[in-house]
Amino acid sequence: MNPRGTLEWAVDVAVIDRARVLRGWTRRALANQAHVDEGTMCDLAAGRRRPSFGTLRAICQVLEVSLEDVIVFHSPPVQGRNEPE
Repeated sequence: MNPRGTLEWAVDVAVIDRARVLRGWTRRALANQAHVDEGTMCDLAAGRRRPSFGTLRAICQVLEVSLEDVIVFHSPPVQGRNEPE
């Protein structure tokens, strides 16, 4: 957990890409359908940044997938903790 004690989250881009490809859309077409900047879509696909929940919700709505399908929660390793030998 981070210093605030919350879980970290990431986007499972594979789920988005799979749904996009099944519709026959390019990333540009998905960006247009979701009213999202094309650069944001490229950054998301490349893992350069995580979108806002609003952006992610718009993408999920046009792809008809749930946020639960694309958001992955994980606990980062605890710093300063030694692993048993």
